[in-house]
Amino acid sequence: MPVDVSHLRTQITDFVSTFDDSRKRRIDVIEALCHVLRPGYTGADALLAACLAASNLSSMRWGGALFTCNEAIHEVKPVGALPERYALIATDGSQILPDRHKPIQFAYIQAGCACVTYGSADQSFGKALSDLKRSRLIPETELYDAQTGELKPTSEISNQRDTLEIELLAEACRLAHEAGFWPIAVADGSLVPFALLGGRNVKQLSAKLLPPLSSGLDAMRASGALVCGYIDKPNSNALARACALDGMPFNAVDEHMLRTSDARLTGIVDRHLLELSLGAAFRTALFDPHWEVNDRLGQHAMRACYVNFGLGQGVSSIIGRLEMPEWCSGEASVLAAVLHRHAHLGDGYPLILKAAHQTSVVSKDDARDIEQAIQLELLKRGIVPRGSLKQDAKDRS
Repeated sequence: MPVDVSHLRTQITDFVSTFDDSRKRRIDVIEALCHVLRPGYTGADALLAACLAASNLSSMRWGGALFTCNEAIHEVKPVGALPERYALIATDGSQILPDRHKPIQFAYIQAGCACVTYGSADQSFGKALSDLKRSRLIPETELYDAQTGELKPTSEISNQRDTLEIELLAEACRLAHEAGFWPIAVADGSLVPFALLGGRNVKQLSAKLLPPLSSGLDAMRASGALVCGYIDKPNSNALARACALDGMPFNAVDEHMLRTSDARLTGIVDRHLLELSLGAAFRTALFDPHWEVNDRLGQHAMRACYVNFGLGQGVSSIIGRLEMPEWCSGEASVLAAVLHRHAHLGDGYPLILKAAHQTSVVSKDDARDIEQAIQLELLKRGIVPRGSLKQDAKDRS
């Protein structure tokens, strides 16, 4: 039955009142933090010292940005010039997760590629590369935990999909390099599997996920590629955390001070500051995101920056985040320029990533066809799979 919104009128009024009070508080904090990011700021060295002190505390892991990449926190750079001849490549992934109510437990992952070439009248290579795809049907035997006998968390399937995307991106870069193009590669989201960014079980997960990630990045580097992950509407507050330490002496930084500082930032993320301080077609300074996994990535340790992909002239800011291996971070402005162009082509979201999504997405019809094909093969062997009564009721309704 549809919800009768009129019954929620009092709750909605209270919700909006609370939201408005919080919004006003956040605006005051954001305005106070923004001065750190403006050109006239003079405390960059002292602020970096405080951030380094925070990052070295043994009692907690501070999640702020470290501006240790030879660009101060308040520096901004214009997006660079576009290269003359290059292949812009993007990958994305999709999956079918196991459903305990279905007759058969299976999972499926798929990664698709999109490519457009510049500096050549012949577009056949880009079109051919856009047909590149990798997929894997994950059998029931791999879905269950050997110790508990229960289904593994679905995050493990997402990890496999992330790995498949990196492998596909590396292959596409190799092919572009062999065809005489400079590969410029972008992934939808972080290059590092999300499971490695959460701070839990990083050591265990690293043993499984870092080798294919490192191998893929090795191959991209060998192809001379520039590579980054593009994060749309980023929700990190690492930059805000760094700004919040302004004025704090480095030798007074302790856990209590950091927790008090972080408490001011509830509901505030980096893009809130940058929407007020970063001009269109400019990027922030590069920074180390201070992830625990970065300590394990070696030469592939990630660096990040934010870019305002907006057009300016009264058009709303479009703040995106780029994450890239340290070995290509010196070309961050080129990556920003290429994606700035495609953000405009895609009405704010890079067109190349839209295309990669279209090539990789698994539709409901696809999922149904795969499931029916599996059931048909089972029937040939005399096996009649049955779903749950709950699923039967859903299918009949």
